[in-house]
Amino acid sequence: MSKKKKHHYIPRFYLKRFSIVETGKNISLYNHKNKIFIKAAPIKHQGCENYLYGEDEVIENALAKMESEVAKMFYYWTEEKLLYPPPKGTNGYILLKRFIIYQAYRTPSSGRQIEDSVNESMKAMLKAYQPSMWQKLKDSTIGFNNPVLTALIGAIENEKLLDFLDFGFVVNLSLLPFVTSDSPVVLYNQLMEKAGNYIGATGLVAKGLQVFYPIHPRLMICLYDSNVYEFNNGENDCGSTESIDEVHQLNSLQIINSDTQIFFNDFANKEYAELLFEENESYRNDFNNINTAFTKEGRNFFFMSSKDPHINLSLDFFKLKINPEDFNGEIAPLSHPSLDTRSD
Repeated sequence: MSKKKKHHYIPRFYLKRFSIVETGKNISLYNHKNKIFIKAAPIKHQGCENYLYGEDEVIENALAKMESEVAKMFYYWTEEKLLYPPPKGTNGYILLKRFIIYQAYRTPSSGRQIEDSVNESMKAMLKAYQPSMWQKLKDSTIGFNNPVLTALIGAIENEKLLDFLDFGFVVNLSLLPFVTSDSPVVLYNQLMEKAGNYIGATGLVAKGLQVFYPIHPRLMICLYDSNVYEFNNGENDCGSTESIDEVHQLNSLQIINSDTQIFFNDFANKEYAELLFEENESYRNDFNNINTAFTKEGRNFFFMSSKDPHINLSLDFFKLKINPEDFNGEIAPLSHPSLDTRSD
């Protein structure tokens, strides 16, 4: 039996939801790195690399098995319009949450971020505590045999950290479709954005964490901290928006988070894709690793965190239930029940 050479880090069943034709074979894309627009690109060639997860196929086959189950859920939601997010704790909830966190960390850009973070942290520690060694190694780089696999293993180990999040659907009723990208799962935090300190805001246990994941030009999955946000005015777990501005903001997050490409159906076009990139290009430089050495009470400490882009996001279907001023100037507190003992 021949090996599966092409490993899709963006599943084909997912991209078919954004297809420009009913056959699901082609999709429109804009490569902002090379400034290339393709009206009808074959889906089978998108979001894939040769042997991305290794040549033994163990990881690829496990992901394919999970994808086949999730594809059924996506079909019911996007084709049958049965818009009922899985309740917390159910098998559907566990499966979908696992799929989303794996998707967030199975991309080449996630692998590069892992490498960059490790290298920047190591050099910062050496510079602070071993300056002579730093002088010798400052131009060196720590490499991984498979950084994407390293990132994915981290997601597997940490998937339970998202158990505090609830699911919600947002139906897009505007004239503008959702777009997606080669890194479609976006982490955000409106609470800490309004508190004025975004350091650590998108950590997997951060209070106020939100996850935005478009699964169709007309449907987006949201995961959110229900202790912090009221979704859809508290009425149910399926909301909607008619606002072109809200959809444009969410599309902006896609292009900011993307590696090189965004994908969309024929209700968007080249001009919109170019506008989306031009408006948000500066934000793409706002991904920062935070590494700080300090001394307290005679002891040395080293602080590591990150700060991701944020765009002053404004969405009517999310309302804050707590006062962000309570967290002014504070690194994002923990929200996971096993880690956070403070009351709201």
